[in-house]
Amino acid sequence: MLPRIVVPLLAAAALVFACGPRTPNPVANARPKSGADRGIVSHVLVDTADGTVRFAIEVTNDSPKRVELTFPNGRTHDFAVRDSSGREVWRWSAGRLFTQAMQNRLLDSHYSTTYDEHWSPPGPGRYTLEAQLHSENHPVHQRVAFSLQ
Repeated sequence: MLPRIVVPLLAAAALVFACGPRTPNPVANARPKSGADRGIVSHVLVDTADGTVRFAIEVTNDSPKRVELTFPNGRTHDFAVRDSSGREVWRWSAGRLFTQAMQNRLLDSHYSTTYDEHWSPPGPGRYTLEAQLHSENHPVHQRVAFSLQ
């Protein structure tokens, strides 16, 4: 009597398994994600008017879904300036203390957030700005060359 019940149950289970929904193979479909695939677009702005240099990094969610930026501590961004020889002459985070608490920032679809700072340059010359967003899941690192007269 037991084989009469077990065999039809095994056959039904095999049929359900064979006809059930398939999930895509993540390894077969894996490809590196670029910033456009993740929905994050960034722009770095440098304003050299009035003897003070202002820097800004604007991060925009360019996707149809909400994006969460995850930061491991209170340092969300950083700016560094290098002279023409590559020597670092200024860093915004130097000498600052940051909280050790993790933080998150939600960016709705097609919204942006801007982090900006200012710097008093030592004099004219050619410089390079390195702007960073210290997000764990959507890091940004960009360089912009500029000169001061």
